[in-house]
Amino acid sequence: MTDDSTLADDAAPVSPCHRGIFTIAGVIPSQLQWRDMTYEPLRGKIWTVSEGINRSIFIEGKTGVIAFDTFGSPMGAIAYRSAIDRVLPGKPVHTLVYTHDHLDHTGYAADFAPDARIVAHELTQNVIVARQSDGQLPATETWSGETAWCEIDGVRFLLVYPGPTHGDGNCAAWFPDLKLLFMVDTIIPGVGYTFLPDWHLASYIPTLTRLLALEWDVFVPGHFWLTDRDGFAENVRWYEAVAETAQEAIADGVDVDSLHEVTRYAHERLAADHGALFRFNEYAGMNLLRYVYEFVHGGWGVEGNTPACHAPLEVPHAH
Repeated sequence: MTDDSTLADDAAPVSPCHRGIFTIAGVIPSQLQWRDMTYEPLRGKIWTVSEGINRSIFIEGKTGVIAFDTFGSPMGAIAYRSAIDRVLPGKPVHTLVYTHDHLDHTGYAADFAPDARIVAHELTQNVIVARQSDGQLPATETWSGETAWCEIDGVRFLLVYPGPTHGDGNCAAWFPDLKLLFMVDTIIPGVGYTFLPDWHLASYIPTLTRLLALEWDVFVPGHFWLTDRDGFAENVRWYEAVAETAQEAIADGVDVDSLHEVTRYAHERLAADHGALFRFNEYAGMNLLRYVYEFVHGGWGVEGNTPACHAPLEVPHAH
């Protein structure tokens, strides 16, 4: 693993105009803070890169680089691009693939690779175009449906939209020859992020389970470290347990407007089987509270109430 922190002094200055959706006046210091990137080879010509929390991948093609996402700030995007330039000097980032619409992952293509071809699912593109966030460039090419083979610069992979999970159009990338699957903001080591923002829980578990129909043994998440099929299944079991416990909390008359009470209930009911999970103490209560409100409110929006598809994924023949 290589530490890219030495690039800070040599990094190109970030444009002060790329501000996402911030409306306050003046510089946003946190958006201009340097992000130290570490990177390492995975399989074939795929590399993974992280600043300790967010994670992505990039691939060496014959003439250039196919990168996924941009990280979540102008300086994060510049640090990401600098890491790629260290690994593959002289090779341009000619293609950028968006996993989904959220700014913390795809918000700053204008700083990362402003001239790149950008590929996104049409559901993701719809949000990006409507949002008009400064620095988040719209896709130049969209795809629709559940799957799309990509043959780009000698690199072959399948983009998969298994159904509503998180954000809009959140897709996975499957590299069948390398038995590697990459997907952001779904399965991660440990319990979910805080209160599970913008997660479509009604279809979440069966949708992700569909990915087990693909042949892979390495899973690259959008946060923290790599895992495998067993780690993937363990995370699914966590959400199954939380969904059941949320219903029990409501039935038992827990004060669902009290994070303290919901957290207490989460620890009482879930710690025995799941307490060793990463960040259980920090976020178990918030995970449970989010599921509680799923059952109290009935989910949010169209995607949040879309019936889950339980059919196995069908892999189309590559052209």
